[in-house]
Amino acid sequence: MTTLTIQVKDNDTEFLLEVLKRINAKIIQTSKKQLLLDGIKQGIKEAKDIKAGKTAPLSLSDI
Repeated sequence: MTTLTIQVKDNDTEFLLEVLKRINAKIIQTSKKQLLLDGIKQGIKEAKDIKAGKTAPLSLSDI
């Protein structure tokens, strides 16, 4: 097994991760920036779902 460290442009990260997953590569650490962006995307999606009535609004008991 070989361990490889690479740097790619931020906009190429998602594409490269998909390629690596398709060849069953083990990803040791993903970009902290990407994790943050994924969390923001998920939050925006959830907010849109709540606004569209697809999901129940959050309440204080959800905290």
